[in-house]
Amino acid sequence: MIVVNQFKILKMKKLYLLFVLFNVTIGFAQNSEALQKIIQQQELDWNKNDMKSFSQAFSEDAILINFLGMYWKGKEEIITQFSHINECCIKPTSVKFEWIDSKTLSENAAVAHIKETLTAKEDYAVPGGMVKKGTVNSKFITAVFEKKNAVWKITSMQVTQVNAPPNKPN
Repeated sequence: MIVVNQFKILKMKKLYLLFVLFNVTIGFAQNSEALQKIIQQQELDWNKNDMKSFSQAFSEDAILINFLGMYWKGKEEIITQFSHINECCIKPTSVKFEWIDSKTLSENAAVAHIKETLTAKEDYAVPGGMVKKGTVNSKFITAVFEKKNAVWKITSMQVTQVNAPPNKPN
């Protein structure tokens, strides 16, 4: 009788463990979907030239390090800095964000990797030169998300320019 009861307890523990693992896996998949929606919305906002809406994905104390290495702290500064470069460098472009992967670090934290493809819709000037219509450049983005009060926000973002490897000398 004792052996039968221990077997039943062991079987129940295994079923419980499978149930927990299934729910954790479902939770991670739901997190990834929620984070992807945030990035998809940012793509739409960029392409509509709505930097205020684009910046709503960030937490109040977020940090953004852009591809030039500029360090922007707080949602208000992110909005302000984007507004400063809007006419010269955002408005004449379109962006495509491609989700690469994400990792859930806890129930309230995750990190994601995104590929950005930026295309010039028209010629535009930047410090040090001109960008010609049709020019395409790529960047990788690492975004750290935090969930507070059931809402995911970007708490940290680093954007890295992808440069072509240098030509080999002859």
